[in-house]
Amino acid sequence: MDGYNQQPVKNDMGISSTAAFVPDAGRLDPRLDWTVGRRGLPYHDWGYHPGADWIRLQSYGGPYAPKKNIYWQSTQDQHSDQSSWAPGNAINVLIIRFADVLLMAAEAEAQAGSLAQAQEYVNLVRARAAAPVSWLRNYANPANPLAGFSNAPAANYVISVYPAGHFGGLGKEAALRAIYFERKLELAMEGHRFFDLVRWGIAEQTLNAYFQYESTITTDIRGGRFVSGKNEYFPIPNFQIDLSVIGGTPMLKQNPNYN
Repeated sequence: MDGYNQQPVKNDMGISSTAAFVPDAGRLDPRLDWTVGRRGLPYHDWGYHPGADWIRLQSYGGPYAPKKNIYWQSTQDQHSDQSSWAPGNAINVLIIRFADVLLMAAEAEAQAGSLAQAQEYVNLVRARAAAPVSWLRNYANPANPLAGFSNAPAANYVISVYPAGHFGGLGKEAALRAIYFERKLELAMEGHRFFDLVRWGIAEQTLNAYFQYESTITTDIRGGRFVSGKNEYFPIPNFQIDLSVIGGTPMLKQNPNYN
């Protein structure tokens, strides 16, 4: 849970799509490839991701492509929105899903000291991810991605449930960290991460560490900094504060540390 930046997944950063590249052969959580598009792996039914040719600018945005809530080729007539210059997404967003509920329940149980129950909920999520039927697979016919997928996993996927008594052995704080990490893996790119970090009280340390690490790879967030006590909220527009004035006194107050 702590050393992932010391073992980054191999990527094609700075490598053109015409140059040779072999994807990472190491052990990976299968949820990775339902979250981001990586070069050399199936990108839904659009074909094998070619790398830089499908990235606007690697130096700015990195080597990966978003994958969750991206419509499939076979259903593009139903799920794409072509009303603007950039094709949009007409897939309904899942506000909440069962894995989110399970992990919220796990967190609550761990906070209450019920570590065995917390582990049971987390294991339900991990067991689903560990089922080979849910893994990304290579195409049955690489020349025709619309023909479906084969039985061959697209990468070296390894995941299992936690063994009996594991959370109890970890203790409450370490078990909570495992649950926090599980939410990071399971719910990545679904809009929960920032709010999780804020409510856990670790937004400043986590985001600033992310800015520092990621800034060595891409340029888009260089100089980024999260300030605790301020950046948990956006500022309220002054226009809205002015509109709230009653009897010369604004009813809306600016959020802390904004001038």
